[in-house]
Amino acid sequence: MNVVLFYNELFTILFTLMAGAVIALDRVKKTAKEEGTAKTVDEITSGQKKISRETYVLLGMLFVAFILRAWKFGAIPEGMNQDGAMAAVDAKALADYATDRFGTFLPTHFTAWGYGQMSVLLSYCMVPFIKLFGLSVITARIPILIASMFGLVALYGIAKKLYGTRAAYVTLAFAVCNPWHFIQSRWALDCNLFPHVLLISIWLLIKGLDGKKRWLYFSMVGFALCMYCYGIAFYTVPVFLLGMAGYLLVKRILKWREVLSCIAVYALVSWPIYLTMMINAFKWNTIRTFFCTMPYFPKSVRSRDILFFSDDKLVQLIKNIQSLKTIYVSGDTLPWNTVQGFGVITKCFLPFVLVGVYACIRRVQSEENSIKKAGCVGALLFFAIGNLSGLITANVNVNRVNVLHYALLLMAGLGIDFAVSYLNKRALLILLAYGIMSVLFVNVYFTEHAKTLRNNFYAEFLEAVRIAGDEKQTDCKQIVITPDTQYAGSANVSEILTLFALSVDAKFFQGKALDQYGQSYHEKFQYGYVVTEDMDSNLPIAYVIRTAHLGEQGMDLLKANGFVIKKTKGNGDYCVVIPRERYFGK
Repeated sequence: MNVVLFYNELFTILFTLMAGAVIALDRVKKTAKEEGTAKTVDEITSGQKKISRETYVLLGMLFVAFILRAWKFGAIPEGMNQDGAMAAVDAKALADYATDRFGTFLPTHFTAWGYGQMSVLLSYCMVPFIKLFGLSVITARIPILIASMFGLVALYGIAKKLYGTRAAYVTLAFAVCNPWHFIQSRWALDCNLFPHVLLISIWLLIKGLDGKKRWLYFSMVGFALCMYCYGIAFYTVPVFLLGMAGYLLVKRILKWREVLSCIAVYALVSWPIYLTMMINAFKWNTIRTFFCTMPYFPKSVRSRDILFFSDDKLVQLIKNIQSLKTIYVSGDTLPWNTVQGFGVITKCFLPFVLVGVYACIRRVQSEENSIKKAGCVGALLFFAIGNLSGLITANVNVNRVNVLHYALLLMAGLGIDFAVSYLNKRALLILLAYGIMSVLFVNVYFTEHAKTLRNNFYAEFLEAVRIAGDEKQTDCKQIVITPDTQYAGSANVSEILTLFALSVDAKFFQGKALDQYGQSYHEKFQYGYVVTEDMDSNLPIAYVIRTAHLGEQGMDLLKANGFVIKKTKGNGDYCVVIPRERYFGK
């Protein structure tokens, strides 16, 4: 990692000086020749032959991006995050019975942990894959991978609309091996669907302004679906839409009739989730309709995550500013969000974000094409709401402020493209830095960081549960499972990981069905600690235990009392204790 830090700091210094020089040169020299150069860039791909070449280049970059994200997909990260497992378990219930795992019919918001709820759209996207191929790590993660690829297409499309084909190439190439985009595309977290849906919606909005108006209404469907992706959407998406609507009306790009039609489409799709929020704000009863359920959550604590509801708003705001600054520079300390030393877009490229913001502001001031000017206003507003989310959201980390990251990618890409016009061959230094940091990042992610993720994604716990529940290896009727997974005594995390690992049927979980032995769910699965001396090898019970809790003395005692002990691969953090006569494995 020392090599990473060295190159990061070196390029940060060089690019900061470079960015300052580019802005200074542009302020001093705004000639007609420069404007002509920008026009030439836009015209490079004119003609059918050039368009064909552009398509090949686009597909080539997308292919590279896909291969990087699909390489060892499902194996790295090995295991499953608890929130991803929960989204997948609820998706399986939806696929089987059109309910969540608790039996709620087509909910607009999931009960999740009870005290903290979960957005539903990612789980609904998992349903067709789970229905066709069953519940697995891969079927749970595929929707985010697909959404990430469409997000890259949208990023390319927006950059092209704003600054031309070269800018689109640069921006997409910059995103191909971007740390944040790469990491989030390889695991399933409900809130990480939000930035993709929002960016695609912005792209459709710009297409609607510059072409057929039907794209405007498709974009409104996308903006409305954002509300089912993540709670932050409630105080970012409406701000973006209101800002854009005001600008487009003032500049007479859209008419009131068109804006009201857009509002109607947005409201038609989003009203169930808005009503759900009102039900929980005013403590109304759950409402069930023929097409969805809008539930009330009596134990919800999510409102505390918002600055306006904190006890000391000024202190919380200061903390939020500090956290947002940290995310800009280094990401966070959570290994599932950040590879240390690389951050969200890699620290050394941050100066070009400033150049990109400058370039957009300049385009707004000088651009004669009202649609391109509106697109740049939208890009700046997108960047603004990303930062706003960081200021409003408490304890912000990379995934909580994920609406910001595409804006950073867009601004950095536009900034690099803008700088290239002044740097000429010196711009090759940027390409060199990108190549070095990308190779270092991919190497670290697939080697030492993969080992870290294995522990954080409970790979060994899931392995132990699967061994205990595998009828080909044991005929034990009951399983006693340690509550020590995410932290000591986290029985709810152990339970959700068990439901995922063994693909437990929702009706069985709800107590509405029995297993082949006539047992209920709570008879078959118990989550708690066991005393070694009380374990009886004559009983058909398998145990999943932290190896450290047994110790060598405990394992020797169990072996002497007629048990087989199977340690998990890797560190052997967990072991499965099975009566010898009931174990069929090797």
